[in-house]
Amino acid sequence: MSKIDSGEIISIFEKLNSHQIEYILLRNIDNELPNQLRQGKDIDLLVKKNSNNKKLYKLLKDEGYKEIRHPHKNDIYLYSSDKFIFQFNKKNKIRLDLQTQILCRSLNLGEWLPLHQEIQDSAWANKKKYTEGQLSYWGLSYDDEFICLIVRSVFDKRMFLNGYIKKIIDLYPLINLENVTFKLELVFFKYTSLLLNKIKNHEFDSILIDYIKFKEY
Repeated sequence: MSKIDSGEIISIFEKLNSHQIEYILLRNIDNELPNQLRQGKDIDLLVKKNSNNKKLYKLLKDEGYKEIRHPHKNDIYLYSSDKFIFQFNKKNKIRLDLQTQILCRSLNLGEWLPLHQEIQDSAWANKKKYTEGQLSYWGLSYDDEFICLIVRSVFDKRMFLNGYIKKIIDLYPLINLENVTFKLELVFFKYTSLLLNKIKNHEFDSILIDYIKFKEY
């Protein structure tokens, strides 16, 4: 499948930045952006739910983006979570997946629910500006990205993909372990210490089944 023009990716982030849109790029697995993103793959953005939305959607409309049906449109969203929104540009083939909260799936029936408010607030309070060559964007802090990659692997993917494993390993020496432990306990409770120990020892293959079997809450 063809790759998306890196210049188009750089351009949309330049416009998001210059228009002072409040956003966070949630993931850049395997450093796909800006040079390796293939058509059909989306760019996951966390966006503020406030007056920011009007500016954002006006910008996207002006740039030729239109809303298209999201594959998770008919899923169950708990606790008044906003549904994901797809914005697609037919000309440059860029697909933006927008969300106003960091959501994860339940291991029950796959319902979508927001992560603890402490994590939501931290995402915005501690966001970082990253520059990769010509690409400049706002992303999660090392701590929050580390947490979100683990949560997504366990609850959404239900496996640790190679790109996620590499990124988690790269982030591990950069995180504040005390801060990360506190936030992970909001999700994994008493399993957190075992989880972090497995990550430290690169025992990713056993995390999911070990977590599901864990009964010492």
